[in-house]
Amino acid sequence: MKVIASAPAKIILFGEHSVVYGKPAIAAAINLRTYVEAEPRNDGKIRIEAHDIKVPGLTVSFSENEIYFETDYGKAAEVLSYVREAINLVLEEADKNTGVQVSITSQIPVGAGLGSSAAVAVATIGAVSRLLGLELTKEEIAKLGHKTELLVQGASSGIDPTVSAIGGFLYYEKGKFEHLPFMELPIVVGYTGSSGSTKELVAMVRKRYEEMPELIIPILESMGKLVEKAREIIVSEIDHREKFERLGVLMNINHGLLDALGVSTKKLSELVYAARTAGALGAKITGAGGGGCMYALAPERQREVATAITIAGGTPMITEISREGLRIEEVIE
Repeated sequence: MKVIASAPAKIILFGEHSVVYGKPAIAAAINLRTYVEAEPRNDGKIRIEAHDIKVPGLTVSFSENEIYFETDYGKAAEVLSYVREAINLVLEEADKNTGVQVSITSQIPVGAGLGSSAAVAVATIGAVSRLLGLELTKEEIAKLGHKTELLVQGASSGIDPTVSAIGGFLYYEKGKFEHLPFMELPIVVGYTGSSGSTKELVAMVRKRYEEMPELIIPILESMGKLVEKAREIIVSEIDHREKFERLGVLMNINHGLLDALGVSTKKLSELVYAARTAGALGAKITGAGGGGCMYALAPERQREVATAITIAGGTPMITEISREGLRIEEVIE
């Protein structure tokens, strides 16, 4: 038997950084996916093949406590620890001790802040649980994905695996999730080619918060209000064009507030302004900043915006919101 499952990447639409201070955030799944193919092995071993983690081909075998790298690549090794933990959690859940072969292909760049590790964990949990005959809901898969992140990272809000498992738009506040109505958002993600350390950026904002609370608290409060405003717009009955325009304005304000916190970079801002000049209604950082990605809302201008991002030295990805989260693509008996 063979099972193929896929899970999407995510972007934080609004509320990164302020979410650390108890404010809400809105995240969404996007149509860049990681595919995981799982099949049983007779020798009791767990073997993971990563054909395309946006790095050269890599195959890793685990046997007892030893790891065999057939080619070595640091960035990818980190992703594989998510796969390993995800498989272990499913084996525990199923109360089985069996060999599994997992093969990964991905459209999501690693380390870009698009939730590649959560997507690979969720797709792995989806494929392996189906392979072992476990009937898990998407919510249960999201919880196991969160557990995987906690085991590997030591800390996780659970936003990435929940968005990846469930799909669509999610409003998050203090550990609770609410599904928002689905709407099409024609977006372009721009990748700077480098990544910032979330841990370091969060620590830097914390330091500023402690040194100058009278300046930083109002910025975080504004971000919280901005997320509420975005939620109102998404759930409202106004027409799409109006929604796009209002969300675009909020994106631009949110980018300015993130810049004020010090988490933007010259490269990120260049991509943001290139996108706006090419006709995007709004553009902002997505994620922790310091590198990674920005995204632009560009109805009827996706190609022009993608070209502008390329000229500004970024890698564009034309995409849209993914209504679906985890998907079982194929089961071959």
